Amino acid sequence: MAKVISFATQKGGVGKSTLLMLTASAIHNRTNKKVLVIDCDPQKSVKDIYATEGADKEQSYDVIAFNWKQARSEENFDKTLALAEKKYDVIFLDVPGRIEGKEIYFSVLVSDIVVVPVVASVLDMRATIRFLKTLPMIKEMKEKQGYKFDVYGIVNKKDQTVEHQKLKELSGIGGMEFFYSPISNLVRYKRGISTVYDITDPGLKDDEFNQYFDEFCTKCLF
Repeated sequence: MAKVISFATQKGGVGKSTLLMLTASAIHNRTNKKVLVIDCDPQKSVKDIYATEGADKEQSYDVIAFNWKQARSEENFDKTLALAEKKYDVIFLDVPGRIEGKEIYFSVLVSDIVVVPVVASVLDMRATIRFLKTLPMIKEMKEKQGYKFDVYGIVNKKDQTVEHQKLKELSGIGGMEFFYSPISNLVRYKRGISTVYDITDPGLKDDEFNQYFDEFCTKCLF
């Protein structure tokens, strides 16, 4: 059975799609797991990168886009996921960043794990809190059916501002547990977005992305 992992947040600009792609590429290149990304976000960032890599796509993990505006979208989403679970080991969902729509609810509902990139700004933290407060109901529903449902926060775009001290206040809301390993606000993450290539050499033990990835594998993958 495939593991379904959503990268989700209510606020745009926090690096959700970028972090998803970096993580998926590392799994694709460093493990023998078959990876699929279902791009449910209307911006289609993952699908666009996948398309622009052209000839290299044969070396990429698989990416499909899902249109939530189509007729019978919930039914078609369930069918798409059911077929994917038979073929892949890990399925990532790039969840739309709007809490009012059905898209985010259904995407999170089918997930085993929700990863929430968190940026230390007042607006981002408020939006994150609103999103997290919607998750306990889903967690209760899934646990009644015998399924686990874990929520992890990733400090993303970390810098030296004092606002990062306030992120501790979000720990535990909606059952969210923070990763120990943050991702800094470095240009290399923007330049290194790819559905084919790894962001860094896996052998560099002190590299912050590798530290994040090791923790991701421990908590979310294995």
